[in-house]
Amino acid sequence: MLFTIEQIINYLLTKGSLNEAISQMTADEIHNCNTHSKAFTLEKNDENLKIYEKEIGLADLKRYQQELYRESNGTKGKYWMELSPKWILEPKDLDTNYEIGYWVNYGDDNTYGFFTVEKIIKWLTTDIKLHELGGTKEI
Repeated sequence: MLFTIEQIINYLLTKGSLNEAISQMTADEIHNCNTHSKAFTLEKNDENLKIYEKEIGLADLKRYQQELYRESNGTKGKYWMELSPKWILEPKDLDTNYEIGYWVNYGDDNTYGFFTVEKIIKWLTTDIKLHELGGTKEI
């Protein structure tokens, strides 16, 4: 069975650590994770927003980056003043596979704006600067 990079990333984001992900990685685990995420439908309210964010793995990824930033006194990890999930009405209009997007207020290099989950994952998991992914950079 073949999986896309996105499917593997979705699987990894549901695990607490890389060791846990590797020890449990099977074709069925990856398939079940992605099938569940795509079938995950909730009423679009604030309570379910947090559930959805956790389900797709962004809550843990955000927490990891905050801890890394705090523990390194700002030399590692990502910084933001606000990184808030928001329901989006038409994911296809934003070229995303998710039902939420993120409002970022003053991430790295004073960037703010609305970003897709895919862009937030890329920002939080690479060395790329947020303003390189879009948004507005304060001067």
